[in-house]
Amino acid sequence: MHRHVALPFLFLVSAVGCGSSTPAGTPAEDTGAEVATDAPTDTAVDPALAYENAVRAAAWTKLVKGPSVSGGAKQDDVFFTSLTRGFTASGPGSSIFRTEDGGATWKNVFTHTGTYFRSVLFVDAEHGFAGNLGAGLTPSIDDKNALYETKDGGDTWAAVTTITGADMPGICNLTALDDKHLFAVGRANGPANLLSSSDGGATWTSIDLSAKFSMLIDARFTSPTEGILAGQNADTPAVCTIMHTADGGKTFDTVFASKVPNSLCWKLSFPTKDVGYVSVEDSGSGPPTFGKTTDGGKTWVELPLPTDGSPKAAYPAIGIGFLTDKIGWISSEDPKKPNYRTFDGGLTWEVTPDLTGPVNRFRFLDRNTAYAIGASVWKLTIDTKGI
Repeated sequence: MHRHVALPFLFLVSAVGCGSSTPAGTPAEDTGAEVATDAPTDTAVDPALAYENAVRAAAWTKLVKGPSVSGGAKQDDVFFTSLTRGFTASGPGSSIFRTEDGGATWKNVFTHTGTYFRSVLFVDAEHGFAGNLGAGLTPSIDDKNALYETKDGGDTWAAVTTITGADMPGICNLTALDDKHLFAVGRANGPANLLSSSDGGATWTSIDLSAKFSMLIDARFTSPTEGILAGQNADTPAVCTIMHTADGGKTFDTVFASKVPNSLCWKLSFPTKDVGYVSVEDSGSGPPTFGKTTDGGKTWVELPLPTDGSPKAAYPAIGIGFLTDKIGWISSEDPKKPNYRTFDGGLTWEVTPDLTGPVNRFRFLDRNTAYAIGASVWKLTIDTKGI
């Protein structure tokens, strides 16, 4: 296994107004035509179905001037501070890129040799952070600074030196509750740490969680102290595991453990406060699965992904992203395997016809605009006129 937030949006669609026909019994105006008394008097449009059809009609488009990598490698994160300005963490190139025109063109704003930028997060238009996978995993990654910061919209970056507590060797993901309470977790291949800030990133505290996790990959917090962490447990056999904490990481209880041997929880996606999903990366024998919660992460169920005719076929899922509680995508780390999409909350899946993996992160800016990043950067523009 290759081990390695604009915040979620909830879209509410208003009902479409209804039209009325001529009332039964009203004479047709001087045409001699008869009035049909059994014709429907109202035409109702299901807004959810109309939106689904709009998503189906949209196509993921590769941004040809966006940063890209080859040879099965992937870039790991994309984050937008507006509909036009966004950033990518492009680890294989040790670089951060910025766009000012919604992805049409990109500029390399920071390169630091020996750094593998794995994640990026902004708390406002100017103030942002980028996480480094960290030294010790490969000879080419020798930067021991886990976190970088910009205060001028990405023009300049500097290593964060205000981290106290346990040594933080590297970061896989960054997330925010609000502009003050920020969190980071890492790392793939271990060790496992939770990094948190309660002052907008001025200072950070690191907690060693190696006793609970062999790896930490993603996190979601719903208060300054309550949240869930996703990765792989420290038990034998090690499996994709999600744990809940109510005290900022001092104690944990396990809320999800995959039945797939040697699996790893990779990405969390919560389109609403209650409905959430997790990708299960499996490079062994399968069966392919993902996890779902409908109570905000308190309890989870493990559900099947397509097997392509073989129930033992492994599916190393990495990126997962849900636009609504029903509509979402999942991608494999293996570029030879298909990406899937669902329109019914994961009950059924179909091959995504226009998105090539691997995709590590999906981001949804609003109900019309989405981005995905992996080997390339992709954009989905959904036409909702008339909905």
